[in-house]
Amino acid sequence: MRAQLFMREPLCRSCARLGRVVLATERDHIIPLEEGGKDVDANVQPLCFDCHDAKSKAERARGVRRAWSGYRESDDQQPAQGEGGN
Repeated sequence: MRAQLFMREPLCRSCARLGRVVLATERDHIIPLEEGGKDVDANVQPLCFDCHDAKSKAERARGVRRAWSGYRESDDQQPAQGEGGN
């Protein structure tokens, strides 16, 4: 799958959009698998290391925000002013 992708499209898709010519080294899922993307040809793109790294960092940050978005400590779990074991 990876080799076929690079034979079909050898350049980084993100760099090509910016007019740069950089060889692709990473097979990237456009919609990440953990966000519901499928492992099919229509959902993969060739990226260079730097573009893949930047995209992966953004995806991880989204995942952290998603994981913590529903987290709220209720007020009754907080020690009252002057309490707290000190």
